[in-house]
Amino acid sequence: MDLVMTVWCDQRYSVDGIELAWGEVGSGKPLVLVHGWTGSAHDFTLRMHELGRDRRVLAIDNRGHGHSTAAARSDSYSIARLAADLAAWADDVIGEPFDLLGHSMGGRVVIDYALARPEMLRSLILMDTTAWRMDVGNPKLEDWLSNVSDAKFREYLLREELDDEAVAIRAVAPATWLDENTANKHRVDPVGARALGLEIFTIEPKSADRLGEITCPVTVIAGEHDHPFVDHAPRLVGALPNGEFTQINGAWHSPQLTHPEPWLAAVRAHLRRT
Repeated sequence: MDLVMTVWCDQRYSVDGIELAWGEVGSGKPLVLVHGWTGSAHDFTLRMHELGRDRRVLAIDNRGHGHSTAAARSDSYSIARLAADLAAWADDVIGEPFDLLGHSMGGRVVIDYALARPEMLRSLILMDTTAWRMDVGNPKLEDWLSNVSDAKFREYLLREELDDEAVAIRAVAPATWLDENTANKHRVDPVGARALGLEIFTIEPKSADRLGEITCPVTVIAGEHDHPFVDHAPRLVGALPNGEFTQINGAWHSPQLTHPEPWLAAVRAHLRRT
């Protein structure tokens, strides 16, 4: 297998009229990775071989993302629907308790999953995410998401980012990985992304009030510079009965890409807890 793993999700699972793309490497106790808004399982591919040395590591592309198919209607997209997709897939593909990591929007998905299916979880990693609304105080965000055209939304996804994290990613990621990342941005369903964006950025989730029900070991991981998520981390840990926090110094929203060694160390330390 290509060490860069530019196309990793080479298997398909049908649920609710959607074909979910998924893939796996390694063997052993299962670890499932769930990506964030407008991302894909490709966000983790550069670290799969390290994690797969002693684990069965699996990931899916959420509906409307990556190589999964789109639902076409906005009411077919919600955090609850993504959590239900995850539940159906995990029951059939894994069929035993597993460790679960959710990144950004994926964190919201796995919180819903943990509340619905606690018997299937060995442990949980909440990575650069929050249990609350994800906005950064932009009052124009709801209006923009509600009215932006498909073409303008794709233009937004494909814009050349100049922030420190984007520069750091381009400096370390292989060209083949960057090319597939761009291709995945083209594949994002704008209908679904707008619906999910409106939910995670503008609505306060009811699941936040139930964090105390998640009793498995939980590690909250966040990059030092990833605001507002690193700021939410103490509150998130405090609401969890068995929560711990690990900060990745110098990192931003995707530490698995820019700071792989401390990120891998944090994930492995968490897995040792279980």
